Amino acid sequence: MQSRLLAAASLFAATFSATAALAQAPATPPPLFAVCQACHESTATAGPSVGPNLFGVGGRKAGAAPDYDYSDAMKASATIWSADTLTAFITDPAKTVPGNKMDYPGNDAATSKALADYLMTLKP
Repeated sequence: MQSRLLAAASLFAATFSATAALAQAPATPPPLFAVCQACHESTATAGPSVGPNLFGVGGRKAGAAPDYDYSDAMKASATIWSADTLTAFITDPAKTVPGNKMDYPGNDAATSKALADYLMTLKP
């Protein structure tokens, strides 16, 4: 009986560990993310580039990433980045946060959602 309990506990621990690792791993970036990478870093150890580092953007207040000089409009924004707010911003940055520094015309809603969903996986 004790060996069965140990085997079950071992299986549970291995399954939990693998599940936790998968939950923390970012998804595969959509192809258009290469355009984002022209201006944005997206790893935990990178600093800002032309734009702020996008690692950990999900749940962060707009204009709050360290070491990046945001526009006054972005710093004043009350936006908290979620899949929905990122989708809106990527679709039309100038409309979502007027006066932001991102010189990007935006995307269609489906592409923006795919990018936003990917960005939400970039977390510690």
